[in-house]
Amino acid sequence: MDDVEADDFPVDERTHRELLKSPVNLQEWTDDKGIPTEIYFLKSNRKCLKRIRDAMLLHNWQEAAVYYNSYIQALEARNCIKVHPTASEITWRIGTEILHHLPNATAEDFNAVYEQLKNNGVKNFTKICLEHCFHLLLNGQMEEAKRQLSVGESWRYGNFSIAQGDTKKLIRAYSGFLDYLNWCEKKSSTAGSDEASRNQEMHSYFRYASVALKDIISQPGVWDPFVLSYINMLEFYNDEDGALQILENYAYNKEFPINPNAHLYLYQFLKRHNAPDDRLIGALRVLRSLVPSHELMLDLCSLLLGTSLMSDLEEALTVSMDLLEFSSWKSDMKAWSCLLNIIKLLKRKKRKEIVLKEWEARRSLWFSFHFRIHFARKDMVENVKLLQIKSDVLKVLGERFLEYRRYTANLKRIAESKTDECPFREMLKKRRKEKMEEKKKMEEEKKRLEKKKKMEEEKKKMEKEKKRLEKKKKMEKKRLEKKKKMEEKKKMEKEKKRLEKKKKMEKKRLEKKKKMKEKKRLEKKKKMKEKKKM
Repeated sequence: MDDVEADDFPVDERTHRELLKSPVNLQEWTDDKGIPTEIYFLKSNRKCLKRIRDAMLLHNWQEAAVYYNSYIQALEARNCIKVHPTASEITWRIGTEILHHLPNATAEDFNAVYEQLKNNGVKNFTKICLEHCFHLLLNGQMEEAKRQLSVGESWRYGNFSIAQGDTKKLIRAYSGFLDYLNWCEKKSSTAGSDEASRNQEMHSYFRYASVALKDIISQPGVWDPFVLSYINMLEFYNDEDGALQILENYAYNKEFPINPNAHLYLYQFLKRHNAPDDRLIGALRVLRSLVPSHELMLDLCSLLLGTSLMSDLEEALTVSMDLLEFSSWKSDMKAWSCLLNIIKLLKRKKRKEIVLKEWEARRSLWFSFHFRIHFARKDMVENVKLLQIKSDVLKVLGERFLEYRRYTANLKRIAESKTDECPFREMLKKRRKEKMEEKKKMEEEKKRLEKKKKMEEEKKKMEKEKKRLEKKKKMEKKRLEKKKKMEEKKKMEKEKKRLEKKKKMEKKRLEKKKKMKEKKRLEKKKKMKEKKKM
């Protein structure tokens, strides 16, 4: 904001305090029709902004709020003036900053200011909606935050809404992210994964979230939280192929910006699903090309050592030595131990020339970076094990840097001789002892928590197994009952058939008997007739 000279305004500036307390007169310079002229309107607003700035720098937030209120009213009164595209954003940022520092500001005040800023700053309407959503989320108002995103997504204002298309995409993405948070809440509230998968409400949140998240992560950009959310849902529904395809596209698509996290997420996913070592190595190699000092480079070394290939062993040596050339790794015990093991392994395989070639290229740098005498003195006080490992590395490399290695060879003698000379030795020992005790306590606490966690997991596992057995028992009982019913039914049908058969046989027997009887009667009658004739 530009400063304005005192003679630009006909105001009697008696004291600085009176100037700050005096009202900002926006209607003092007018044209023939009584409307403030544009140039004086802008000067007046600059003056008001200067006072807001001064109050904010002095942390007079209440005073800044009063001037800010006047400034907003002035903008509303003169909304026809064309302002710079960033002016509305400056106004919005100032307002939120003042509100955040006001001790008596309420949630209603924030909502009122955000709504007022949306009307005054249509050029940043969607951005304000998005920031309003973040503010509501921080205060735990998820439903209201979702409503604000819906307002921002459905907002239309001619060319202004078209120009904010990118922000609208982001709003749709965050809307999907809120659906994902609701999905997580529903998932945690269900008893088990089987029951959760049948939960219709949870599945509807998954559909809403997946549509929005899939849309945003298919476009070039850095979408780490959205990718992780979508992958989490896909893994829950056992769509591992879909999750892998998303991660590979996010990591290897050339249209996307370079993002080390994309390769990190791919590696973690492959490791979770027991992918072969060559795929893990491939993912970590790409990560190394982007971030050679990443903590997973030790994992890369371990994987390369496991392949038993000489080329991979050489690569492991290069990776470990590159890692130790970063200041954040220069005192790391694991990195030095890894390097020492690799060098020893190469020497056992009679490939010492590879080690010496790599060492010659780095020798001058490493002596100044790792093996100075004051480093040895420091390590002897702070980390004796590190001093020993570094000395062993020098030894296997064939370096006769006796002055450095002497600190290790005569460590006990030097420590005793330095006890009287250094008045801080006892204090350092005491501190080291306290640190060790504190570390021991932390480890014990960690073990206790791990044990507790393990017991809880075991308990959950037992409960799950118990439920499974009960379910199995119920199913077995139902099966037996069904089998029994089927057997009874078959028995009844068999008995019914037997009775029907018996009935038919009885009927045939009676019919046969009747026929025989009728036949005898007829024969008898015939005989009687013949007898009469005679």
